Amino acid sequence: MNDLPHSCIITGAAGGIGRAVSLSLAQAGINLILTDRNVEQLRQLEQDAAGLPGRMVALPGDMLDVDLAEKLCDHARDAFGGIHLLINCSGFLEDARIEKMSVDVFRKLIDINLIAPMRLADAVTPTMREAGFGRIISLSSRAWLGNFGSAGYSSAKGGVVGFSRSRALALAQYGITVNCIAPGFIDTPMARSLPPHIMERVLRSIPVGRAGTVDDIASLILFLASRSSGYITGQTFVACGGRSICRPIAGA
Repeated sequence: MNDLPHSCIITGAAGGIGRAVSLSLAQAGINLILTDRNVEQLRQLEQDAAGLPGRMVALPGDMLDVDLAEKLCDHARDAFGGIHLLINCSGFLEDARIEKMSVDVFRKLIDINLIAPMRLADAVTPTMREAGFGRIISLSSRAWLGNFGSAGYSSAKGGVVGFSRSRALALAQYGITVNCIAPGFIDTPMARSLPPHIMERVLRSIPVGRAGTVDDIASLILFLASRSSGYITGQTFVACGGRSICRPIAGA
């Protein structure tokens, strides 16, 4: 039996981490339903993956669309005959101190970063239960431990951890595992846009002495997606180069 799942839905597929994960899974032979708001980058990803063993089907969408989850599931069943893996990779960040954050922004942070992944997990569960196998992997963030000026984002990402742990308990008996990855500072276009002095402070705060790479995250996801990871569920893997066990950036 193949150690890897046959098909996958991945959200936020065109972003820095999402793109690397999509290409890694396709290289491993997993068929993918991709979604992202950025249509141009999504199409480019399809082109770049041409010739890889796994087939990609792009479905542009917005995580605020309450019907998107069912649309993605319908496409996965039609194209690949089932859903064996869900990767919640989409996200939205708008920093503000709690006293300056509007309720509307806070609600949007919760809707995109927490409610949407929950909706996706609900949608894929019946098909995974029927198959007796499934993997649900959600990207939280090291911010769930608490980040200055990111009250809404940290709250949402902490909610992803709690939701995943609860869902893991409910689904373990059906051969479905549910885990989180909480990346720290990852070398993406967004990270590279930081002012040099901020970048220097961040890097000095990382014990391993470097930023993480998108491939660091993709490799971890590939393992958690496999059947070999079947004894691991309800866990949060903080891939941060050790920042979560050292002093915060403010003291770096």
